[in-house]
Amino acid sequence: MDTATLLLLGAAGGAVRGIVHAYDCMTEWLSGRRQHRLTPDPPAEGPPAFSTFYDVGGESIAAVVHTVLGAAVAVLLGTSGQVSGGFAVFAAGASAPLVLVQLKNSRLAEVILGDPHPPPAAPQPAGGTGTGQVPDSSSEILAPERPAGSGPVTPSPRGPRPSRPSELSTGLRGPTAGQDGAV
Repeated sequence: MDTATLLLLGAAGGAVRGIVHAYDCMTEWLSGRRQHRLTPDPPAEGPPAFSTFYDVGGESIAAVVHTVLGAAVAVLLGTSGQVSGGFAVFAAGASAPLVLVQLKNSRLAEVILGDPHPPPAAPQPAGGTGTGQVPDSSSEILAPERPAGSGPVTPSPRGPRPSRPSELSTGLRGPTAGQDGAV
């Protein structure tokens, strides 16, 4: 797909996002007007104005920005081969703001832009790493690997693991001195 087609489809997707938002605002406005009409004692100021539900100036600027973002994301995804096909490019343009927010909050942004709040450096033993090798800079960025199939580490809801074989069958510890009058 050529760049001009990517630009047009992405821009159309971004513009549709603005149109859908305007439609949502119009639906809310119509609901407010209907509620005003059906109220037994309608307020003296009349039905709500469309401008209370849709800021024409601000939403117009947002629609232009969404159109530009849609075109840019569609070109980036289309030329890199991440998206192919007209509908996929259109959908990428329509979801451009969300895609960019997700990228901003992703781990990839920290790798590319750098972490604005880096964690404190771990103290090194005297004499360096002890291996004679320069530490790999990627080890600071990537999380340590876990064995395959292991899930997140969460504490047991029943408390600590039993330490005696007699506790293994029930998972509960017997009474200690001072509990239930037992010694």
